[in-house]
Amino acid sequence: MKLGRRGVIDLPIRLMIVVLIVCISIPLLTGAMERGESNNAASAMSAEADKIFNSVAAVHYSGIGSSRTVTVTIPDGSEMSIPGGDGPDAYSIKMAFKGRELGVRYMDNPPIRFVTDGIAMTGSVMLLLTSDIIGDRYVVRVDVV
Repeated sequence: MKLGRRGVIDLPIRLMIVVLIVCISIPLLTGAMERGESNNAASAMSAEADKIFNSVAAVHYSGIGSSRTVTVTIPDGSEMSIPGGDGPDAYSIKMAFKGRELGVRYMDNPPIRFVTDGIAMTGSVMLLLTSDIIGDRYVVRVDVV
């Protein structure tokens, strides 16, 4: 550092560089933290969706009238939904984190239709899965217990 008539000359320039680096780094670090949080939530919800799919397949293969309960735990700030209805949504589980959609998983092996009025899950939820037949299609009814 140089000492001049006004005092230390290099110190304000160094402070300005440090402040500039901090100001640039904070948004980048915040974005990385949010993406990491979102990825962790997506991974946890994907594991819970697999748990539902495995239970649905077990109920389906056990025959009409069989049932099983499964408890799923959704991470904080996340939501998992089983829309039901007709079309491709009837085979899907949708996942969202802090209001932003993370993805959709489909029950495709075997393709089993979920029959429900639409379920949105947060926190810990117990589902009752019951095998049934509608027309000539095998389905699984999903209800919250």
